[in-house]
Amino acid sequence: MDINLRVPAIEKLLDFAASGIGSVAGPMLASWRARQEAKAKAIAAHGEAEAQRIITEGQATTMGIIASAQADARSILVSPDSNVKGQLEFGAAVTQRIQFQEEKRQSNIGQIVTQAALELEGKEVEDNEPDHDWTARFFNDIQDVSTQETQFLYAKILAGEVERPGSTSIRTLSILRDLDRSTAALFRTLCSACISLRLAENNILDARVPSLGGNAGANALQKYGLGFDQLNALNEHGLIIADYNSSYDYKMSVGVPLSGSEPNYLRIPFWFQGRRWVLEPTTQHLDTNELRVIGVALTRSGRELSRIVELEPMEAYVQDLTEFFSKQGLRMVESSLQEPHSFSPG
Repeated sequence: MDINLRVPAIEKLLDFAASGIGSVAGPMLASWRARQEAKAKAIAAHGEAEAQRIITEGQATTMGIIASAQADARSILVSPDSNVKGQLEFGAAVTQRIQFQEEKRQSNIGQIVTQAALELEGKEVEDNEPDHDWTARFFNDIQDVSTQETQFLYAKILAGEVERPGSTSIRTLSILRDLDRSTAALFRTLCSACISLRLAENNILDARVPSLGGNAGANALQKYGLGFDQLNALNEHGLIIADYNSSYDYKMSVGVPLSGSEPNYLRIPFWFQGRRWVLEPTTQHLDTNELRVIGVALTRSGRELSRIVELEPMEAYVQDLTEFFSKQGLRMVESSLQEPHSFSPG
């Protein structure tokens, strides 16, 4: 009998970090562990308010240490006391530059690992061995990531991999590494207009932006910031497939009649704007054999990254998508359930 042992997610995060960067992984999480222990003690002694004060002080201390290290490295590089000339002076400058770069890289890694720890706080995961090829690639990629926004994305990916091994492929890591800011902004817009069918968080059957009856390759989505040129940029980065008018059957999200005296329906919600939706037929005679949704489909890497993107409001698209389904005799209704369920039309 196979037993899946579960361990604290933070312990598994340490395994991932140790796999990627070796023995320095332990000290890297030391400050985070100290803050969590302080929180537990403060809650027991003084309550949540005191705990928050201690945590805030701990975070400020950690950031101060990092800032101090960076300042020291900068002062080394521009030290006015340097009297070394010629080749010796050049060699010393190179050595100092390398030292500064390595300190900065360690700081970048530490920031991302710490953010991932906050994502995993209080959770338990299965005790699986990390994929060492994956961790080597991941930690190599993040060492030069210094912008807060990108660090947040990588922290989400690391936390997700600890919770659900295999959730982000090495191919996806390569795409994220090469993603420029303008394309990242485009991808955020795309994800904000995307609908998706999911069997689980780690199993997305389909994710696409419906072209609402138009041709996406002929600028049908241009009013939403997703014109032909923008789609080409996303395609070149491996985030969407080349056929901008592919289709997928979304009939599983439409009410399917069940047997019985009352007209009950069964459906599986689809995701849109971070919420689950189902499609209620507005007519008793709706043909539910097929509901082909045509539009711009995400690649596997696009689907993996879409889970961690912070969505932006798309009011115009929400209104047009609602109208698109309405013309087909369907009403979008928000669902609070993750599993397939039934309803009785009113």
